[in-house]
Amino acid sequence: MKNKRGMEIAFSTIIYIIIGLIVLIGIIYLVTGGFKKFGTTAAPFTDTAQASSVKQACDLACMNQDKMTYCCKSYTIDDKSVNCRDTRLDVKCAAVDCGGFACG
Repeated sequence: MKNKRGMEIAFSTIIYIIIGLIVLIGIIYLVTGGFKKFGTTAAPFTDTAQASSVKQACDLACMNQDKMTYCCKSYTIDDKSVNCRDTRLDVKCAAVDCGGFACG
């Protein structure tokens, strides 16, 4: 019978090379900015209690058809100025049309 020990070393070497390539691809992806898209999503923005309160206020303004609050009021969340029409808040309101409404 032939000695199979040399064949086992070859298989383990191939496995180590494959794992090394996967790690190398991950490091290259990380260094070239591939993970930036994970940090730019809106989820961290809307997960705060402050954003939740603003979203609730905007939902109420929509239900009450309060154009002044929905169209004009500005809120500050995480040092960013937003209003109810900001897409990051994900407030869907068909009842209030801000077009032509003058904030004054």
